[in-house]
Amino acid sequence: MRVLLAPGGMYPEPRGVPLAGAGTGLPAHRVARALADGWARARPRDVLRLLALPDGGAGSAASWPRGVTRSHRLEVAGPLGGERPVDLLCLTAPRQGAPCPSTWFLDAGSLLALPADPHQAGLHLLRGSSRGLGQALAGALDLVGGRDTLVVGLGRSAVHDGGSGLVQALGGVEGAQDVASGRDLVLALADTTALGGVAGAGRELASLTDLEPAVIQEADRAACTTAVALAAGLSGPAPRPVHLVPRGLAEGEVVRATAWGTGAAGGCALVLRSLGARALPGPRVISGLVGLDQEVAGADLVVTAVGEAYTLLEDSVPVVAGQAAASTALPAVLVAGRARLPRSELAQAGLGGLLTLGQGWPDPHGLEEALRRAGARLARTWSR
Repeated sequence: MRVLLAPGGMYPEPRGVPLAGAGTGLPAHRVARALADGWARARPRDVLRLLALPDGGAGSAASWPRGVTRSHRLEVAGPLGGERPVDLLCLTAPRQGAPCPSTWFLDAGSLLALPADPHQAGLHLLRGSSRGLGQALAGALDLVGGRDTLVVGLGRSAVHDGGSGLVQALGGVEGAQDVASGRDLVLALADTTALGGVAGAGRELASLTDLEPAVIQEADRAACTTAVALAAGLSGPAPRPVHLVPRGLAEGEVVRATAWGTGAAGGCALVLRSLGARALPGPRVISGLVGLDQEVAGADLVVTAVGEAYTLLEDSVPVVAGQAAASTALPAVLVAGRARLPRSELAQAGLGGLLTLGQGWPDPHGLEEALRRAGARLARTWSR
């Protein structure tokens, strides 16, 4: 039997926000390896293919499964100062034949990742800056060819400065326009929440930090005001179309703070979209870059995974993997740390089965062992 293991990362998700900090869970490639180890113990003759599916958030570069031709590590300012590394990957061209521009991936989601510790997250909200993201973007564009595509991974962050640090690091509004002019920028969003509005990115910060609601509300208002003002001042030319994304903004078009996906990285996504970047759900972008559809075509079963699943978001890793399997009439199974999903919702996502690891959230080593047991159980149930 040919089994494709295509999981996302598995992290606890208070209020639906993955806490991808160290010691809280496992990145996608380690999830895939643990499931494979368990399956191989129970059914050693099955053929296993591992295809980790990072979502564009923290740790995506570390879980990139294949196609990296070279990599760079950029040292930039962290949210609270000091230096942090940001990985830049050059990927193989997704199409064979005539030479074509390269595609690169900048793991900016790791730079501004939401801390698991509420007090640290509160410090990021009050004092954090997106300046390092601007430095990383400028450094990446210096290395990326003029005709190449740069995919920037972004996710939820406690840094909530409305992109002011980003623009300052790029030399202000004019400098940011010069840096982005004529460049192919794609945002692979692990978090597609809007910046403003009643369901905006600031709503969950009360439960993810140790700050008083009034303090959070004021910081959220300031971030929205800043991001909207910056977006109004940015009027980069409409970017030329590329193979990853159908279209971006028309020239002079301003992104609204309540628009889809503008809340990633505390409003930086709104600013980058105003500079001409196109935004897509991270799992959709990355599944295309790593060849998910081609791998599914050679499998008999697809297994995917997520940390918690109380609803299946339209463009999440489980749905992307399940729909890819359903497109070729393959069965697909979801492994989750915690889940409460009706069969009808699973079926709509192309998922024919669900296996949960039980209550509680173990440390990474305990989680790996639980996944090995899950892999063995799946093998005994599904292998033929």
